[in-house]
Amino acid sequence: MSESVCHIENGQIKNPTDIRKQFSGLKDGTYLVKVSARKVRSLHQNAYYWGVVCDMVKDGLIEAGFAEVSSPDDAHEVLKGLFLKREIVSLETGEVLTGSKSTTELTTLEFNTYIEKIQHWAAEYLGISIPSPNEN
Repeated sequence: MSESVCHIENGQIKNPTDIRKQFSGLKDGTYLVKVSARKVRSLHQNAYYWGVVCDMVKDGLIEAGFAEVSSPDDAHEVLKGLFLKREIVSLETGEVLTGSKSTTELTTLEFNTYIEKIQHWAAEYLGISIPSPNEN
């Protein structure tokens, strides 16, 4: 099973190449295509992520000796690499490249799960306690 996010703006598909790719390797047959609206992360989640999570992880990584992590953006890249890995496979050669998903692709539920993984990792690896959004 494969999924893809389809961006529609003013009635036009904004990422048709991505959508076509989903169908290019299929064998002849009948397939079910499900279309549903995605609820992407909220502005509140976004503000919490950048203002609390990434900032605290940045400080924790610096404290742990990772001096090159000097901004929340750097911490964000580290976190994506740890928790949003994805493999990209060449259909011709089988070669596997590693990349990461964008946090903008996550639903609100997926984003909450991502944050929880970060909180557990930060507590264990960095020795810091990242508060949940509803905590003071």
